[in-house]
Amino acid sequence: MFKSRFSPIESLKTMGSASKQLMGPDIEVLLWNVFKCKKKGWQEDFKTLTRDKDLILLQEAILNTPFDSHFNKSLQHQWMMARSFKNLKTNIETGVKTGSTVAAEKHYFSVSKYSEPISNTKKMLLATVYPLFAPEQSLLVVNSHLINFVSFAKFKSHLDQVFQTLEEHDGPIVLAGDFNTWNGRRLKYFNQLATMFALQEVEMLRKPKLSHLFRHLDHIYCRGLEVVDAHVHTHIHSSDHYPISLSLRTVSKAIKV
Repeated sequence: MFKSRFSPIESLKTMGSASKQLMGPDIEVLLWNVFKCKKKGWQEDFKTLTRDKDLILLQEAILNTPFDSHFNKSLQHQWMMARSFKNLKTNIETGVKTGSTVAAEKHYFSVSKYSEPISNTKKMLLATVYPLFAPEQSLLVVNSHLINFVSFAKFKSHLDQVFQTLEEHDGPIVLAGDFNTWNGRRLKYFNQLATMFALQEVEMLRKPKLSHLFRHLDHIYCRGLEVVDAHVHTHIHSSDHYPISLSLRTVSKAIKV
């Protein structure tokens, strides 16, 4: 019988220190699946891309490596990592990681009900809430890595789980991550749910990859925020996903649904 080299973790770790009290009115965001930091040049690209960012959403982030100092010793960002599994051979833990210049007021994480085949690993979502520059408003940020090599029913189950985290929040939202939307059926269902929650997908110029079946897997959806600019860093090759930078601005009143 095949024995997995991975062990479930399903826990949260907080690192670093936030440098600001409130988020906004201008919010600089980075979204990036970092491919477990395997590729050459990742560290240099990471430092350059994150230097001016208020929010950083990473998927396939890792822990227990020489890169830990970037997060543990940070005086600019508070980092939260929702860990889903650990490699028993290397002791490296993997999951989603969110960095913010403002400390989270609330946080929540959950693991997918179903596992990926062969590796038997699960995928994670991390939701964090931040006080906004706008009076009496808070920003909900949901950082997700959706389950991949499974049936549509199992994918749907995980996506429903992600959108359930939005139900109690009536203010601004950023929903972003690697959603593994490599076929039309998955993306259509995603967009149906997004419409129900008054979320708008951020439009950007793309460069499709053969390894992603020429589909776009990484998406950012917003509500109650003005999108000023979005840029895909197609010149960066230190991951199998291109980093995405986004400039947002808070508005006076969020949309309620």
